[in-house]
Amino acid sequence: MSESSGTRHKPVGIGLLGATFDTGNMGVSALAESAIKCILHRWPDAEVMLLDSGRVVDEEQLRIGDKTLRIKKLPIRLCRNILLENHFVVLCLYAFLLKVFRWERFKHFCTQRNASLRSIIQMDMVADITGGDSFSDIYGMRRFIIVFLRKWLVLLFNKDLVMLPQTYGPFKHGATRAMARHILSRASIVYSRDLAGIEYVNTLLNNRQNGKVRFAPDVAFVLDAREPRYLDIEPSADIRKQNSMVVGLNISGLLFNGGYTRDNMFGLKTDYQQLIYKIIELLLKHDNVVVLLIPHVFSEAGCEVESDPDACSKVFQKMGEKYKGRIFLVKGQYNHNEVKGIIGKCDFLIGSRMHACIAALSQNIPAVGIAYSKKFYGVFDSIGLADCVADGCQYDADSVLETVESAFGRRELIRRHLESVVPRVQQQILNIFEGFYYHGY
Repeated sequence: MSESSGTRHKPVGIGLLGATFDTGNMGVSALAESAIKCILHRWPDAEVMLLDSGRVVDEEQLRIGDKTLRIKKLPIRLCRNILLENHFVVLCLYAFLLKVFRWERFKHFCTQRNASLRSIIQMDMVADITGGDSFSDIYGMRRFIIVFLRKWLVLLFNKDLVMLPQTYGPFKHGATRAMARHILSRASIVYSRDLAGIEYVNTLLNNRQNGKVRFAPDVAFVLDAREPRYLDIEPSADIRKQNSMVVGLNISGLLFNGGYTRDNMFGLKTDYQQLIYKIIELLLKHDNVVVLLIPHVFSEAGCEVESDPDACSKVFQKMGEKYKGRIFLVKGQYNHNEVKGIIGKCDFLIGSRMHACIAALSQNIPAVGIAYSKKFYGVFDSIGLADCVADGCQYDADSVLETVESAFGRRELIRRHLESVVPRVQQQILNIFEGFYYHGY
């Protein structure tokens, strides 16, 4: 990476890969907005384009602070219709042709006939976040290959690739390890959102990367919270009674249904559904506690296996009558900022979606993460709260309940710890691009 002389006149163009706003997963949306916020902190006039997985070239309206932005969306398609101008195969062919025929007139000829190609050529760099944890083969080979190909395409066009803070691996197969090594060794900077990830990536790369693998906290710590325009809670009674303590319970539809395979895909050591009921029983032994069931993934039609609202509704139907007036259900659909605003109404949170936990922690709300992957431990450990993770793949139900009860008893200590740590973490994230110069800048 080199810094050129002279003054740059056109705004920096940056592609954002691996995060968008239309998945129904509020964690992915939080990553997208937070990454854009970090980019604009470094380059206030940057033109950001989402290299997303949608279907059509489009725009997204986004409000960050007091600014309203229009973010362009360029899907890189991997469908059967390979004649689309934004299809991976078409763009890949152009990349190879431009490597062979290096004449400016030929490049101009190609870009005038393909607007998607022109958009990629005009980008100065690409930042990638892979949904936070999807650069791994634990979600299946198909997903891994798709995320690999999009990163590989960026490198074919000789763009600086910055791997934003995320979880890397595990890579269970030799082929996926080799493909991951290919990408990571060619990236300009590789940020890990947990300290263990630095060692993991350096080992994968045979420790020959000269410090380019670095730590930075999860970017969602800087996401703005907003009050929902309309908040629908059942029952409609005020959850804030005299001396009440509101405990948010985020239930993962994916875990509730046993994963995509519906057969305990992640290898939990306890029955997740029964664990949720036991957590509620444990919490409601405290007379002043009310439980607020909060979804964080609003799945699309046909993807009910991931639906947090469905899982929350089933739990409410089963437990609501028994604990009438003490269990509340968040109904309706909200965006990522609004869900963070809802979580901000809680005094304590137990979450099975990691970004639900981050939404709490970043607002100085003590939280316990019910983990199904290593990403939870890494993120909690990065802010000194590793003991607030209950790993469902390692713990039985009793151990999970002990972790919940211990953290609940220490909630004021945890809150004070967060008040001292979170501002520093947020500043570190906002400065993530400081000192970075892409080719030609």
